[in-house]
Amino acid sequence: MDQRISFVTLAVADLTATLRFYLDGLGWTAELEVPGEVLMIRVGEHLVLSLWDEDAFEGEVGAIRGGSGIAPVTLAHNVPTPADVDAVLDLARRAGSGDVSAGQERDWGGYTGYFADPDGFRWEVAHNPGPIGQVVLPPASRDEVRTNEHDQPIGPEVLDWAPPPRPETGTVTGDHCTLEPLTPAHAAELFAEVGGRRNASLWTWLGQEPITEAAPFAEYIAGRLAADTVEVVVRDGDGVACGLVALMRIDRANGCVEIGNVLLGPRLQRTTASTEAMVLLARHVFELGYRRYEWKCDALNAASRRAAERLGFAYEGTFRRHVVTKGRARDTAWFAMVVDDWPRIRAGHEAWLAPDNFDAGVQRRRLADLVAEAG
Repeated sequence: MDQRISFVTLAVADLTATLRFYLDGLGWTAELEVPGEVLMIRVGEHLVLSLWDEDAFEGEVGAIRGGSGIAPVTLAHNVPTPADVDAVLDLARRAGSGDVSAGQERDWGGYTGYFADPDGFRWEVAHNPGPIGQVVLPPASRDEVRTNEHDQPIGPEVLDWAPPPRPETGTVTGDHCTLEPLTPAHAAELFAEVGGRRNASLWTWLGQEPITEAAPFAEYIAGRLAADTVEVVVRDGDGVACGLVALMRIDRANGCVEIGNVLLGPRLQRTTASTEAMVLLARHVFELGYRRYEWKCDALNAASRRAAERLGFAYEGTFRRHVVTKGRARDTAWFAMVVDDWPRIRAGHEAWLAPDNFDAGVQRRRLADLVAEAG
């Protein structure tokens, strides 16, 4: 058994209150939520915090100590196959554990068993065939990994690969926004929405200082048009051009592209239109045949990080002291969604945008929850 913890599980008395605390209060994002039963939150590259309703927890694990002491805790170790579950349980039995529960199939589709260490702390050994199981498994243990003639692990074969075209966009009309290619003629309209002194805070995490005059802003637009990027204007439901984003670092050979240089005016922020714009761009990229869609931001930009996770991008780590911008060091947080993720992410996007998910313009269910449940 390798030295690895996949889950830390806490049994909680009031799952609704716990959800409000972690998601609404702390601003964390759910990786998976089963209403009334369990909330799972990614807390590391291969580590998940699992918060279980106490009754549901006891239903699978067995009776837990009550009283006013420390809440019950289990540690989890995920493995690629049910046979691996049985092998680890046998190892624990031979190591001296006097409390080993045999592996068994679970109604949620997995296969788990339990053992206790000498102090009675309970370990769950689990095979989880769903997306949440892939989160916690180290890369070399996944089913898709093959072994070459030197008995070394190698990645899955990519069959019939052909580089996709550049991700140029025409005019794309959604229910709440419209996307169109940037032109010099957009400069004045965009400046009114994202330029000037009153919008200086929009530029904090961009590479440029705030632009407060119309002429320099027109030069800025010309510079973006001259770059090797695909520049996209976002119009809101009223037809106002109030946002600008770029598809950049276009790597056709490997099917990878990044969304960046995001500049959304106040009237577009925290709106259905801004979310739909991001959904339409993700759909555009994957329908062209790209395999990886990246989102990078200043690690201190909490709003950007929340937006990435809400849309279904997975956090992949932080590049420390990555760049120097505006005379200061920047750590860069990396997020991505890949072609394997896209079917479930798209299903979550579509469920969130469905008319019946809104009541007088207010969402009934959160996008992050619908993306997680689609898995």
